Amino acid sequence: MYDRKKELGMLGMTENDLTDDSIGLDAELNEAEEVDEASFAAIAPQGRFGTADLNLLVDAVNLILPAFEQSPDYPKFSEDVTVLPTDFVRVLSMVQGAVNEAVGQDKIDAEIDFTLEEITDGNALNLLAGKISQLAKDRDFKRFLSEPPAIEEMEEEMPEQEQMQSPEELDALFASRI
Repeated sequence: MYDRKKELGMLGMTENDLTDDSIGLDAELNEAEEVDEASFAAIAPQGRFGTADLNLLVDAVNLILPAFEQSPDYPKFSEDVTVLPTDFVRVLSMVQGAVNEAVGQDKIDAEIDFTLEEITDGNALNLLAGKISQLAKDRDFKRFLSEPPAIEEMEEEMPEQEQMQSPEELDALFASRI
């Protein structure tokens, strides 16, 4: 979570230095973080997840994190869980979004695609771990991640009104602009 005192200290400030505006901004930031946390909690897979299955998925996630320019240091689980933690859901969502987009652009095989809704038990964790491990080694996926996002070229069209004007109308239009 956000640590206001730590951030103020890095800025050489104390809480007494805060103005009403900065307090309001701080509250908005905290509220945005809470909304973000709640949205990931709402999509968090639920089921019976054993430690061994969870840690197999953690190992796979740590293999693919460098492809996203992140350090491969997601911690191992020490106990079974029934709901995946929101920080882990956030990481899985990042991978899922990239995979969904790569499949949509025919950059990788559609069989590798996944959704968080599919994660309901240890078998689903194992299947996902296999897919993510495969992605971590997939050159096409790595190339896809390293490419800048595709920007659709937009064609500029002349409005119909200007296309249908007669020479006299064009002369009048130009004259009115001078």
